Amino acid sequence: MGNILSQEEVDSLLGGISEGKIKTETDVPEKEEELDVFDFGSQSSPLHLKMPALGIINERFASFLRTSLSSATRSMVDVSISSTESVKFEEFCRSLPLPTSINIFKMAPLRGSALLVLEGPLVFAFVDTFFGGRGVSHVKVEGRSFTTIETKIIDKVVRIILTDLEQGWADVHGLKMTLTRSEMDPQFAAIVPPGESVIATKFLIELESASGLITICLPSSTLEPIKEKLARGFKNEEEAGIDESWRRYLEKKIMGIPVSISFTLGSSRIDGRKLLSLKVNDVITLDQKIGDPIVVSVEGVPKFKGYPGSLKTKKALKITERLGKE
Repeated sequence: MGNILSQEEVDSLLGGISEGKIKTETDVPEKEEELDVFDFGSQSSPLHLKMPALGIINERFASFLRTSLSSATRSMVDVSISSTESVKFEEFCRSLPLPTSINIFKMAPLRGSALLVLEGPLVFAFVDTFFGGRGVSHVKVEGRSFTTIETKIIDKVVRIILTDLEQGWADVHGLKMTLTRSEMDPQFAAIVPPGESVIATKFLIELESASGLITICLPSSTLEPIKEKLARGFKNEEEAGIDESWRRYLEKKIMGIPVSISFTLGSSRIDGRKLLSLKVNDVITLDQKIGDPIVVSVEGVPKFKGYPGSLKTKKALKITERLGKE
């Protein structure tokens, strides 16, 4: 009976509740929702979206690299852009898998350094491919470093990549890509402070029986001197009237297209009876005289006139006239 409240205690308790001095279950605050932290020092939009020319550079680089790696490995290699994002450098380093080949390179005359990252499984697939395999790697990648042979293959692939990257940048800003050193631990590849923004572009490399990613990490401070060029992309001033960068790029592409050239020494029409009666040493009279020039066709379209002959030990044709307009 000692636990029963007196009337005075009950009145006091009810008065405390009505005045808000005593909290009830309805006064207990609900569990706070998790809120996203907003960094007021961050960019209003992703950094790479402010530099549209980077997208064009990456597309060109992927095209060049596709050809170079296919030639180097003597197999079909496909290269495509997987993703591009703007992140803090510390976040980028935390996202790197291990083992990873981290290659630091310069982009002269720009200051600072950039990173070229090759995933471990892709490195082992390249090693298998260069030694005649199909790019299939059965190597256990965890807890080991790269061997001397693997390091040599990495160096070869990295130099191919940097050469093509240099070519991809050529029409926007002339750069000289130079490999500085290679690391496996991200803490030894601190090219910028942890909080600095970087643009990380991942490229998917697909070999015959394996695939993997390479990543190019460009610090914002390195690109700062040419950010206006990257913001304009391949667009020249409006008053220029002609996009010279695109013109040179398309001209280079067109110049590399293979075309077939053919010409006919002469022709003749005969009936079926004569055709069936032809035998060795028979002579067919052509409608072309010996001294007349012959028409040369490019992809089936008449373009030139010339005279057949020989050069050293090979058959040849001397062009003497262009047909049609220049």
